[in-house]
Amino acid sequence: MNITETVVNRPVAVSIVFALLIGLAAFLVPSIPVEMFPDMEMPSILVMTSYPGAGPEDVEKNVTEMLEQQLSNVSDLKEISSTSSEGSSMIMLEFDFSKDLDLATNDVRDKLELASNMIPDDANSPIIFKMSSDMMPVMTLAVEGSQSQNELRKVAEDTIQPLVERISGVATVSVKGGQQEIVRIDVSQNRLEAYNLTLSRVSSSLAAQNYQLGSGSIEEKGTDFLIRTDAEFSSLEDIENVIISNIAGGPDSSSKVIRLKDVAEVSLAFEDEENRVYINGLTGITLSVQKESDANSIDVSDKIQDEIKSINNALPAGMEVLVLSDSSSSIRSVMNQTYSSLFQGILLAMVVLFFFLRTWSSTLIIALSIPISIFVTILFMYFMGLSLNLMTLTGIILGLGMVVDNSIVILENIFRYRERGTRLKASAILGNREMVKSITASTLTTICVFIPMVLFADNIGMFGQIFKSLSWTIIIAMSVSLIVAITLVPTLSANYLKVRTRTQKPLKNKALKKIDNAFEAGFNALDNGYKKLLAALMNHKKKTLLFIFLLFALTMLQIPKMGMVLTPSMSEDSFTVSMELPTGTALDETEQQVRQLVDNIEYEMAGHYENMVVTIGESGMFGGSVESNKASVEVKLPDYQNQTMTADEMKTMVRTWFNDFPAATLEFTSMRPGMGNSNPVDLVIQSDSLDQAISFSDDLVELMKANLPKVQDLSMDMDKGLPQIELVIDRDRAYSLGVDMYTVANEVSASIQGKTATRYRVDGEELDVQVILREEDKSSIPDLNKIFVVNSSGTRIAVSNVAHLERSTGPVAISRENEQRTIHILGGLNQGYSSTEAQADINALLADQVIVPDGVTISMGGDFKDIAEQGTQMVIILVIALILVFGVMAAQFESLKDPFIIFMTIPLMLIGVVLLYLITGSSFSIMSAVGLVVLVGLVVNNGIVMVDYTKMLLKRGENLVEACVNAAGNRLKPILMTTFTTILGMYPLAFMGGAGTEQVQPIAQTIIGGLLVSSLMTLFVTPLLFALMNRRKYK
Repeated sequence: MNITETVVNRPVAVSIVFALLIGLAAFLVPSIPVEMFPDMEMPSILVMTSYPGAGPEDVEKNVTEMLEQQLSNVSDLKEISSTSSEGSSMIMLEFDFSKDLDLATNDVRDKLELASNMIPDDANSPIIFKMSSDMMPVMTLAVEGSQSQNELRKVAEDTIQPLVERISGVATVSVKGGQQEIVRIDVSQNRLEAYNLTLSRVSSSLAAQNYQLGSGSIEEKGTDFLIRTDAEFSSLEDIENVIISNIAGGPDSSSKVIRLKDVAEVSLAFEDEENRVYINGLTGITLSVQKESDANSIDVSDKIQDEIKSINNALPAGMEVLVLSDSSSSIRSVMNQTYSSLFQGILLAMVVLFFFLRTWSSTLIIALSIPISIFVTILFMYFMGLSLNLMTLTGIILGLGMVVDNSIVILENIFRYRERGTRLKASAILGNREMVKSITASTLTTICVFIPMVLFADNIGMFGQIFKSLSWTIIIAMSVSLIVAITLVPTLSANYLKVRTRTQKPLKNKALKKIDNAFEAGFNALDNGYKKLLAALMNHKKKTLLFIFLLFALTMLQIPKMGMVLTPSMSEDSFTVSMELPTGTALDETEQQVRQLVDNIEYEMAGHYENMVVTIGESGMFGGSVESNKASVEVKLPDYQNQTMTADEMKTMVRTWFNDFPAATLEFTSMRPGMGNSNPVDLVIQSDSLDQAISFSDDLVELMKANLPKVQDLSMDMDKGLPQIELVIDRDRAYSLGVDMYTVANEVSASIQGKTATRYRVDGEELDVQVILREEDKSSIPDLNKIFVVNSSGTRIAVSNVAHLERSTGPVAISRENEQRTIHILGGLNQGYSSTEAQADINALLADQVIVPDGVTISMGGDFKDIAEQGTQMVIILVIALILVFGVMAAQFESLKDPFIIFMTIPLMLIGVVLLYLITGSSFSIMSAVGLVVLVGLVVNNGIVMVDYTKMLLKRGENLVEACVNAAGNRLKPILMTTFTTILGMYPLAFMGGAGTEQVQPIAQTIIGGLLVSSLMTLFVTPLLFALMNRRKYK
């Protein structure tokens, strides 16, 4: 007894198995994480090193280059890039996705240990970060109140931050806005001179008097006692009374004790103001919440929302925590859109099935097979560690049409046996048995196209990791659908939802019977008409095939008109405008300028946004020095469905105001949601001469602005105007006076920006103890006559004796890629302007009007580079998929000729794809290429069944033409059913998906266009080719 007989004769066992699987799925599905995109570990490691007080060029020379020399030897390193800014060095190491980051981290740590002696002693130890998609905040909270910003920050750090970090699933919470509390020691310049002291001496004396050390242990009478030396400051008085120096030579020959309070004032204060944060016009504090890597974004968000009420109850009167942005809102919105597309697709598929089958039992059999297949698919996704996200749900939707294909083929064949009068169980067994081989082969061909997608995922970077989730989902869905089709469908049709034709169970209602007869007559007419047309074309096979070939060639000539982008843009629920004034602009002036922009937004867009956060004084994502000349305005919009004005519409309006700020540079800097590059246009300028690279880049930006109006928001990623005063030390003079370079630089730095001497522990907190000159003793330009150092013999020497000051300008930050200085020219593209069109226009401009100086190189990055790299990999994947599909068909038919016949429908699918893109005006993308790969497995399915059925008729004695025509007529209805269920199942996602699903729509659109034409080609080209190529074999 084979499987077809077993499942029909044991319906209870089959039903129980599927019931158990569905029950288990219903229990486990709620535990599956829900995210926007698959969680992935980025193959990048960031090495951060702080070098306080050093300028960008000093950081580059003394830290970045030293570390790069060692880190460039890390094994399997793909790219190394760095940014050197004031007081900070950041080096990014990029690997292939196949690299084990734990091993890479160990290798990086070893190389850093070798480089530790090469960097300055006052540079801090490098810190290693492993990059991850979880580094983006899952939620941003705001703290508002009548208190000052510093008071708000203190409450945020002391109360709110610990309460939020205690929530399950929360990794870290970072606070932005306000200044931290410190112990401030304001030193008098006159008293330093009077007592022959330096700031460094004051700082080192404080550090030496504030220690808590373990001093070992002793044993007494069998008991071990730990010995601890506790010499920490316990009050501000302890700090004031620290002895700084002893002066000998008093009247009684005794020495005079100089305490800190004799030269300075000690107080609790706040750090100097570096930035300001305004939330909806009021001063405030923001808290960015990051989740743990394995936590569910929606679950974490819900827990924080639940906790906010109790947090607010614990806050001082007049203070409140509110949600500023919540990534789970956009996740929910996109997921709801995708769920809606899924349910609409199922409904449309059911309508098509009922239209063709016209019996409730048959329709219900297929209707049951769909949710059962989906539930079992999600169950296996759970065990494989896949989350429910945009890509896996897209895989389920794409698999929806494929899921019903196998069931339709089996059920339709069972129905044909019933029409011939065969008994119920015999029809189920025979109808199933006849099609098992062909649907197994067709399922395998579809699965085969996704195998290279999984195997070569690491070669296409981030896209590969995302496509891997999509591929696994479809592989699971197809495998499950095959099992459902050959087990559950015949079981239901023979035992529970018994398949009966109109002969066995005629309709009693006259009106319904009349409608049913009309449909039957229509299908018969369609069947007969198709057979007659195909029979007529059998006499003109070569002419018909030549016409189709010419149509294909004509369509291919239209491909250049389509244009190509990396990925379509995804709808945004926020945008950020960054303003940059001339370097060195004070915080107050920056606020005054950005306030005008904020007023415009508030007046013109009132009611169209939910929240607005204004930050004055910006630093990088990973910290670094704060630049007072930079500000940002972040505008938060409602959910996609509730937006009365889209982010693109708002950005278009804001862009018209840019010319109102002639002294400022404005650009949109928010991270682009979804996949792809935030800046599609990226020209990479490299040169060892930074001045030459800056000059060339400046000229090129202006040239592009004048000649390429469709390229938006052109900017250069390097700021060149940082005013600086360089301390030039006379080495010979310094050596003769016994002064070293470090002592001079360290004393000047302490006099200008102060120095953190130690830490003061109070009420469980640790505060920096900062030694700094009084405000009245500071000057805009340091007076070297008033700054002293102590030489090796203890003599106090003015810095002016060994150094002088020179004014200059320098870069704000220096970027390097693969150990060469680099500048990026960045920009966006107008709607409808494809990346390939932009690339052609830029290349033409470079060729006609640009002379690249010697020592400068220019290359394409951004979308241009990614399309070339990822496109090449997708072509390789497509070729491998074609080979695998051909191999499966050759193994099934034990022939190379039959697979070739079916194979010819694959290139013809491009006719439908190209026509659809030309009609809709869309651009081709990497996502479209994924659709093509999926089509390779889909379009051959109908051909496999048709050729297999044709050969079966030939074995029964029919001549070649009759067999081809009858087999095609026999498969007409199933092909139409499977094609329309697949197309209509994907239609909601392709054209009705809504905001948030734009990046996966090209997959469904490509499949719809290709499948529509390829099905038509299967109905005509496949039988014609079979007859033409087998005319000698079957004479």
